[in-house]
Amino acid sequence: MNETNLDARALDDTLLAAIEARAIELARGGGSVLSEYFGGNLDIQYKDDNQRDPVTDADHRTQEFLVKGINESFPDHDILGEEDEENSEDDEAAAGDFLWVLDPLDGTKNFLHGLPVYACSVGVLYRGEPVVGAVYTPWPEEGGVVHHARKGGGAFTDGKPIRVAELESPQANQLITLPGSFDWLYKFDTPMRGKTGDPRVTGSIAYELVMVSRGITQYMYTSNPHLWDIVGGVAVAMEAGSALMIGQRSAGPMGMFPSLDWRESSALVENWKTNETRVRDLRRWARPLILGSPSVARFVSANLGWKRNPRLWLRMWRRRRRARS
Repeated sequence: MNETNLDARALDDTLLAAIEARAIELARGGGSVLSEYFGGNLDIQYKDDNQRDPVTDADHRTQEFLVKGINESFPDHDILGEEDEENSEDDEAAAGDFLWVLDPLDGTKNFLHGLPVYACSVGVLYRGEPVVGAVYTPWPEEGGVVHHARKGGGAFTDGKPIRVAELESPQANQLITLPGSFDWLYKFDTPMRGKTGDPRVTGSIAYELVMVSRGITQYMYTSNPHLWDIVGGVAVAMEAGSALMIGQRSAGPMGMFPSLDWRESSALVENWKTNETRVRDLRRWARPLILGSPSVARFVSANLGWKRNPRLWLRMWRRRRRARS
């Protein structure tokens, strides 16, 4: 495991407890804002030409609520939100020790279609490590709940302790979550035969991290998340007993023979340099992740990789080449 980035002198539990309490309030308030919009008419825009990445007025209003609350309570902390304007002056700024990472609405497509599988995720990084998380979900209780944690303080759902499924190895009859593209791009090696688990696709990474934290799923794999998708949920999952496995991609010759190497870490952003690490680089961060009980997460990561499909990878390489040109 990699060495921690944390400085115990700078990060006392009293401060973390105050940050966690505020994060809980904000996540719950963000969930209330989303509830006002759910099932109603939404102003929808798209971030891409293919109209696959929607954003709504609910996203924007919720992020505004979260940012206002953080600035009121912790004006010296930095903020990275999914709905921030890209390529702005803020993107060129350097991040300090504390960075609040926000996804006001994770699972926007579900939200648009009236499927109550979404989340409002509030996470805090300290020098690249997730130290506080608060994730609102509209399930299971009426009015929604907040799953929360701070480093060293345990993980909870509205104050009730939660824990990952404590399994020694993956189980065929236990639930897992995988991305919808899994069968096209990835494969499990022979030791996973009969142990893969029963897969689900939810459409919300933050929601899936909560499911791991509560022991509903035995592990989750996500292929290309951004920081706002995961910081809040990862903080909760790790305090609930999960290991964090981070994948490193290698394209191979001509990008057609990729590999996927895994390492266990306590940090999402390694080599954090206070007042030097740029917000624009954090915005571009995207890595595969596996979370579950330590023995399960390690077993899965040791037996998960890319499919050997030169024809598919040649097609993807050509697309990337056309995009660059």
